[in-house]
Amino acid sequence: MTHAPGALRPLALVACVACGACGSDPPSWAEASVPEPTVFAPGAISGGLRDYDISFTPDGSTAYFTRRARRGSPRIHRSRWTGDAWSDAEPVDFTGSRSEAPFVSPDGTILFFSSRLPVTDRLEPGDDLWYARRSGDRWSEPQPVPGPVNRPRIEFGRGTLGDESGPALLDDGSLIFSAHLDPEWGEDLYVAKPDGEGGYLTPEPLRINSYGDEAHPVLSPDGRWIVFQGYRDADAVGAQDLYATRRTEYGWSNPILLPVPINSPDSDGWPAFSPDGRHFFFASDRDRRGGYYDIYWVDVGTLGLSGAVRPRRDGDAALRRARR
Repeated sequence: MTHAPGALRPLALVACVACGACGSDPPSWAEASVPEPTVFAPGAISGGLRDYDISFTPDGSTAYFTRRARRGSPRIHRSRWTGDAWSDAEPVDFTGSRSEAPFVSPDGTILFFSSRLPVTDRLEPGDDLWYARRSGDRWSEPQPVPGPVNRPRIEFGRGTLGDESGPALLDDGSLIFSAHLDPEWGEDLYVAKPDGEGGYLTPEPLRINSYGDEAHPVLSPDGRWIVFQGYRDADAVGAQDLYATRRTEYGWSNPILLPVPINSPDSDGWPAFSPDGRHFFFASDRDRRGGYYDIYWVDVGTLGLSGAVRPRRDGDAALRRARR
């Protein structure tokens, strides 16, 4: 099959959830036990600004995340594992000066993100979904995600419609993301299936959406759960909370709140998993710094989600060392 310029080739996702980690030892940071939510890489990744929405290359050696000053625009940054520490983060210039929500595909070849990079047929850009493809040690020039995924930005009252963010992939290659497309509803989750030609079909809303907000979804390593952030329940733990919905034979189940101490009385969101499935990441302002988020991490078993931990293969680093 041939693909048009800018098209996305189908990804073999199930077999390569952590393909970069399967052939070599994971980095030492990934072997840590983190039983309670703890600030991740303080100073390098979690610093004095708003830091959130992290994603890793499959080998765990590079982290992409969003950093934003209090009155500034979001921007994607990158930090590299040096063997004993994370390097100081640097902006990823090709993603633009107003970019966020990076997501590295499970095979490490594609970086999805949301950005206001200019689009040729629009006078005023909105927050659209983009991607860049890795070639060797470099990323290609970014392109808008092909297909009817990105919508024009429309202003109504004090709000806007049509902004897309929080891209991630499901295990069948579908693109899942969040967008505000209906003025009667809040931000919702949508899934766009591959069209077989390198693009995506018209996005469909998930049935779990409510009149509140659902955003920034991510699939658990075993493919059984979608974890997302939301403002949706009067009896929720905090201002913004983390939820999970389980895959069933009938679709996705009614969402449940993740337990304390994952959720807190403050705002918690932007979920992610480590490449090997051992750790869960999220952002929170629970340190009371007035809306400045840090990225936290914790052992994935703390989530209390049955089967959410990806089974370790006999390539486990500790087992390999024992056999030497």
